[in-house]
Amino acid sequence: MSVPTVFISYSHDSNAHRERVLGLSERLRIDGIATILDRYVNGSPPEGWPRWMLNGLDAASHVLCVCTETYYRRFRGQEVPGKGKGVDWEGALMTQALYDARSVSNRFIPVLFERTDEPHIPEPLRAQTFYVLDSEAGYQALYDALLNQSGVEPGAVGALKRKPRPTGEPLNFGASASPPAAAPSPSPALAIWREKLDFLLVQEAVTADPDMKFRLRHLIAEAQEKIRSLGG
Repeated sequence: MSVPTVFISYSHDSNAHRERVLGLSERLRIDGIATILDRYVNGSPPEGWPRWMLNGLDAASHVLCVCTETYYRRFRGQEVPGKGKGVDWEGALMTQALYDARSVSNRFIPVLFERTDEPHIPEPLRAQTFYVLDSEAGYQALYDALLNQSGVEPGAVGALKRKPRPTGEPLNFGASASPPAAAPSPSPALAIWREKLDFLLVQEAVTADPDMKFRLRHLIAEAQEKIRSLGG
């Protein structure tokens, strides 16, 4: 199984927010997930920040988008000139990637440190499940999603329990206006064998075991012969 690589996209809202994002990155790395974060760059990347972001997004199996009011504004390109160019650029790249994928992608994952930031998830990301990282349970839910181990493993599909369908009587335009004579009541033995035959037919229809199916067919033939001998 390949190790997930996560690019963390966030806005520099405050020093406290930057440290919280760094803490998230370090926790993921301790738990075996490689992370790409601007804080790990010594000075400036040789290729420049725009290409560093583009290369980081290309290298990542998942992108965590840390959503805040500032992040939303910059993602949408609504920040004042000269501020938040990094998130503005990343937002444009992610929007284009989702557009190219016809919005069928789970690479871009919204994460929140506060549930009150839910309205600040950018519109292109709102179709995805978001994760609130305000508890260990919230972190574990995100971690399981990154490792494709969330949800419940479905059980095996068993055999269908089929049964014979009831049949109807054909419409009869006979000349006689009198009602048909009632059929004589079957003997108790005949009724028992018919009930047994019905049960065997149901079991033969639902079983998938070849040996059991062969035995049931033998018992069905025996029951049919017994019914004929009783006048059924």
